[in-house]
Amino acid sequence: MGKLIFAVVVFVVGFAVYSALKRQTLLTGPMAVIAARLVLAFTIGIPLLIVLFSVFRIIPAGHVGVKVLFGQVEQQPLREGLNVVLNPLYDVVDMDVRVVKHAARYDAASKDLQAVHVEMVLNYRVMPDRAPEVYRNIGPNFSSVIIDPAAQEVLKANTATHNAEEILLQRPQIKADVQRDLTAWLAKYGLEMKEAALANIRFDPAYEKAVESKQIEQQKAEQKRYELIQAQRQAEIVAAEAKGKGDAALAEARGVADALRLKGEAEATYNARVSASLTPVLIQQQYLARWDGRLPQYSFGGNAVPFVQVPGAPTR
Repeated sequence: MGKLIFAVVVFVVGFAVYSALKRQTLLTGPMAVIAARLVLAFTIGIPLLIVLFSVFRIIPAGHVGVKVLFGQVEQQPLREGLNVVLNPLYDVVDMDVRVVKHAARYDAASKDLQAVHVEMVLNYRVMPDRAPEVYRNIGPNFSSVIIDPAAQEVLKANTATHNAEEILLQRPQIKADVQRDLTAWLAKYGLEMKEAALANIRFDPAYEKAVESKQIEQQKAEQKRYELIQAQRQAEIVAAEAKGKGDAALAEARGVADALRLKGEAEATYNARVSASLTPVLIQQQYLARWDGRLPQYSFGGNAVPFVQVPGAPTR
């Protein structure tokens, strides 16, 4: 619309200048005629070019064009690229339909009435087909009009169902619930939620200090429990080693006793067999085999003749 107003102004001013120059042609001659014709050409040509180029509208990538005629918004948006708008009176408003990052800090409360402070990062965009509706019903400043109130209410509704201690543990579930509820909320206004992230969750300093102290005590208790388990395991290891050594000594003693018993039994068996095999004849043979041929010597002198009983010889 601004371009058309400028074209009308150029036409009016140029026509006034042309009329003035035309009146001067009767006094100044041919040069005034040429000047008047030039002014007339610009007066007609410039507005005509402005109107002609107003028919062609270029929409940047990632945007759509919203056509507005005297305050009335057309329902059909213009797509990115070159568009032909036959009515040059239309104003075209570019609206960004790319994913936009919105980060803000919101305050809520837990089920046990502890204050919760959450930094949320929201990725959303305007639905291209509903861009005219967003422009008409909300306007270009929809982040503060729709996004912030929706995020605040949805966050409060979800943190109120969890105790403060559960919020950090249930963070993935709370994130999923917040994203689901925000998606449904924003879709009513022509906005598409892509991702909702809970970037940081904090509590009041007094509560955080109490939680920190509790965690320290729990860590100390866990350390004591770990040390007790390690001591029990070490005692079990020592007992197992002592039992192993005792079992080994007992087994060794049993082995020695069994070896001695077997040795005694073997010697007894051998002696029994040897005793059973010693006959009188064998004994005399062994005696003769070991005799060196000398007779025993006595103090009264002379030689003593041993009497050896020969088997089979008659006795007298």
